[in-house]
Amino acid sequence: MDKRFAMIPFALSCKSLFYWFCCFLIVIIVRPADTKECRSALGMEFSKIPDHKITASSSYEVKSVGPQNARIRQEKNGGAWCPKAQISSEVREYLEIDLDEDHLITWTETQGRWGNGQGQEFTEAFTVEYWRKSIGRWVEYKDSRDNKVLPGNVNTYLSVNQEFELPFVASRIRFVPFSAHPRTVCMRVEIYGCPWEQSVVNYIAPRADTEFEDVSYDGDLGRSFMTGGLGMLTDSLYGADDFLQFDLQFHKPLSKRWVGWSNDSTGNKLDLVFEFNGFRMFKEVKIHTSHIPTRDVKVFSMALIYVSLDGDKWQEWPIKLSTKSEAIKDTAVNITINLKSRVGRYIKICLYFSARWILISEVSFESELVAANITERLLSQYYTQKETGYELRQSGDTTHARKEVTTGPSPGNSTQTYVGLVTGSLAMTVLLVAGVVVGLALKRGRQKVALLQFKQATLGAPKQQSINMKHLNMSKAAVGSSSLYGRSGGIIGGGVSGGGVGGGHVGHESEDSDNSSVYHEPYKRLPSVKNHDYVPTTFLFKKDVSALTTSKSSEYTDFTSVGSFGQDEVKYSSPSMYTLNPPPPPSTRPPPLLQSEQLNKSLPANLHNYYAAIDIIKTERKEQHFTPGKFTCMKLPEDKQEECSQTSLYEISRNRLRVIEKLGEGNFGMIHLCETDGIPEYNATSTFHKRQVIVKSLRRGCGEQNKQEVIRETKYLYTVRDPNLARIVGVCSPDEPLCIIQEYCEFGDLPSFLKLQTTESTEAHPTINYGCLLYFATQIASGMKHLEGKGIVHRDLAARNCLVGKNYSLKISDHALYCSQYDSDYYISDTKSRLPIRWMSWESLLLGKYTSKSDVWSFAVTLWEILMFCSHQPLAEMTNEQVVENANHMYLANSKHRYVEPPPSCPREMYDIMAECWKRSDSDRPKFSEIHLFLQRKNLGYIPVI
Repeated sequence: MDKRFAMIPFALSCKSLFYWFCCFLIVIIVRPADTKECRSALGMEFSKIPDHKITASSSYEVKSVGPQNARIRQEKNGGAWCPKAQISSEVREYLEIDLDEDHLITWTETQGRWGNGQGQEFTEAFTVEYWRKSIGRWVEYKDSRDNKVLPGNVNTYLSVNQEFELPFVASRIRFVPFSAHPRTVCMRVEIYGCPWEQSVVNYIAPRADTEFEDVSYDGDLGRSFMTGGLGMLTDSLYGADDFLQFDLQFHKPLSKRWVGWSNDSTGNKLDLVFEFNGFRMFKEVKIHTSHIPTRDVKVFSMALIYVSLDGDKWQEWPIKLSTKSEAIKDTAVNITINLKSRVGRYIKICLYFSARWILISEVSFESELVAANITERLLSQYYTQKETGYELRQSGDTTHARKEVTTGPSPGNSTQTYVGLVTGSLAMTVLLVAGVVVGLALKRGRQKVALLQFKQATLGAPKQQSINMKHLNMSKAAVGSSSLYGRSGGIIGGGVSGGGVGGGHVGHESEDSDNSSVYHEPYKRLPSVKNHDYVPTTFLFKKDVSALTTSKSSEYTDFTSVGSFGQDEVKYSSPSMYTLNPPPPPSTRPPPLLQSEQLNKSLPANLHNYYAAIDIIKTERKEQHFTPGKFTCMKLPEDKQEECSQTSLYEISRNRLRVIEKLGEGNFGMIHLCETDGIPEYNATSTFHKRQVIVKSLRRGCGEQNKQEVIRETKYLYTVRDPNLARIVGVCSPDEPLCIIQEYCEFGDLPSFLKLQTTESTEAHPTINYGCLLYFATQIASGMKHLEGKGIVHRDLAARNCLVGKNYSLKISDHALYCSQYDSDYYISDTKSRLPIRWMSWESLLLGKYTSKSDVWSFAVTLWEILMFCSHQPLAEMTNEQVVENANHMYLANSKHRYVEPPPSCPREMYDIMAECWKRSDSDRPKFSEIHLFLQRKNLGYIPVI
């Protein structure tokens, strides 16, 4: 692995050392839920909740009216759950649903037993109980007026929704039918909500004043404190601007959305302690607070935030925020405090009063789960660092706290510890750098010796034989004009050197390279190379031959002969971000590939046998043997497909699909963009709002064998689940045509999204920045890492196969191969295969070899696309035939292969990673797991919001 993957810079403070440690941690970003979005069906209707997770206290008859039949809008067996006994004030029966993980519950829906018109039972009223691990007991739900009974149904067929005034967090739910008089009841139910991602286990707070009590708190209510539960501070509901307004929906004052404390009851300070479900790296905390000075309610004057591992020992130096309440004009504001990636399991927030009252409706955290073992000894060194100095900034209706960090003097008793850590880190760095430098020097020396020996062996034969190489017929205008990306390229030798012509040593870099701050290394010099010694060269799209030769031509240099070099020393350009060193020539005889039109009469005879020639277009070659599946371009592992033969596919009713547009067609059938509802989410919940999907339909009468092959592919892909992969969500299989429904995203494909954003952005208000582009690339690497682990080769990785969703989320798809919109990105071979040759690795194009490492090559091209805002096609100045021949140069390792130029303002490290992915030997290319980790470090802390 190259040293840029292996080396992590060390800083000279313990805080920086902690950040260096955190770069190696796997993190999962979570953000507060939004109750407007938290209304997804959790799986009763469409069987996402399996039968064994649905239980009951009793059933009248288990098979016909057992708990497994309590699915809303489903007519299975008896058509509902019916308890064994009649319900009355003396009888208690319940239906229990286990969700496995904690969810924020916002709605329920109930229905009676229709029973195909034969049922007469329904539940007029019921109560709800919930359980979660952190409280370890069942809690009966009640609203802000202490009402526990919820309205049920009035007949057997109409469903009724019940919205919870006070949402709650639970992993198990019980529906308890209620009736004041004996009554036979039956129920069908659904639960709505979303996974609980705040990760707050409980919070401790002083008992609020009676007028502003935390009425939904489900922990222990002591005389002075609330402990062990969750309540209104974490229910994702925000209080109104004016807490004296009246809520018409629930017929109560809006003050019930606020939790309030007076300085008479708590003194001059309010302490809130939050416990989380594991060690977390905290990004920020938002405190939604009321500010109405005329009613003696103000934003707190100062906040101190402490972090702890165990809830007993807190860090010595808190994060401090001072506010200026007179500068706040709004009546309710969100105070956002940057927590600077502090790590812990407990957070204590100390708020100081600036008036009589502090009213808070919500406290939400943005944090990342630290998936590693962190010892107290390791973090205690970080916690002793002093960080002070905050200033408040207000923008619109949200007030943000921006932290300006100033490092204070370290405590005297820990100075020696820090010096030891820094010294040890520097020593490790020096040893690591020395080892890498020595290793690279030895490797470079061995490569040069091998190259010189190879050239002497192949050029030492008689001169009467020649090699045929096809000439790239490029116009002077195409290559002599200014760079496609607005900067000049590197240079390549090719003119006069001493007394010989055409030998082409590498000369100096272009003039602007000397003034560039991107990447510079000293020029490396090699002793005089005489006779037919082999000199490796580096290539780019353009060559400034004026720096090397008296010729003024700006065309590509064509090595037509190899003469004797002069006696002068040969200078090599530095390996900068604009040049890529080609790999050494193959050590074995390659198969015949290309035929040329230009004869090189000065080459020795034995090379004609070494490089045999055939026509590129008319001959059947392995580059033509790209055979995608019926519905996917991916190469799926054969042995794993059989394991998924018993997988059940989710059936989607055909009449729920509305066609928006036709995207294209292929040999298998057609592909459409459609709209539907009831699509299962990634977290196994279902949503009732409409979503766009890709529908691939098999042609009618295609044959049973083709249909079974499609179903086999689909069943395997149905099991491939990752947040960064467009998954198969269901099928329409009962009738023809067979349809496969695949996930789509709100903002469409990445090229269209970037072009739209670029068009709408201005210098003053850019919509896409470098961090966002890197965030896209990181997600692509994450999705490909998952495919790599599954043994799946994508074979068509490109920006056109990436879909963009909310908050810049990205999913990799496989539909572009069949879309007419992208016809220009594919080369039609003589076997009618569609090949993305500008994205393909040389071994895939020429040898038909597809592996995860060939996907790595395509990823680098995709990264280049993204940094170019998808405004240019890779190798745009080459024809398709020239692109194929360019790949052949890589195969022959003749130093004539050309690479794309770096995008404008491309950092060196990004082009370096592309160079790693374009290594000739696939074994030298990085794995996606390594690429993802590298990009994740570079993108650490980026928070995307649309």
